[in-house]
Amino acid sequence: MANPRRHVQEAHERFTVNLFLDNFNRWYHTDFKVVAEPNPPEAIIQSKRSTRWVEVTTAYMSKEFAMDINSYATQGEIHKPSREGLFIGPDAQFAEQFVEAVKKKLEKLSYEPSRKKYGQGYLIVSIQYPLFGKDTLRFIRRAWDEIQVNDINCFKSIYIAYRTFNGYKVSLWKPSTV
Repeated sequence: MANPRRHVQEAHERFTVNLFLDNFNRWYHTDFKVVAEPNPPEAIIQSKRSTRWVEVTTAYMSKEFAMDINSYATQGEIHKPSREGLFIGPDAQFAEQFVEAVKKKLEKLSYEPSRKKYGQGYLIVSIQYPLFGKDTLRFIRRAWDEIQVNDINCFKSIYIAYRTFNGYKVSLWKPSTV
């Protein structure tokens, strides 16, 4: 039997890729469209001039929050809500989750065949953190500066996708370099 969460994950990844492409095509006056979903990567995208690939990762507020929203969204699964109460240092906690998710993708050797075939891809980080804001980015930067990453150079750039009051926003995120 297939993993019941896989359907939810694929729908989320497809939404994130399409959100990214809507913004990317508008910003750069391109016409990329999804032509395949091999998984991995999430999507092969093609324009009139080039073919690239897109990978999606999700950074959650915490592992407990990930369990909450995924169990709620998965049909037939019992919802496991996050605990109630005071959360101490949520930006720092989220920053660790974000850094862990991005580092894992930048170091992942299994993306090398996609890079060799299509060139560098785009990494989209879906942010699932209801308190996300400008202060959060400072915590992410601080956490990022404290780690070492063995980036195998599969990604041309990293974008973050996050909720706003009236929808979603996609922004370029540039990790600091040594």
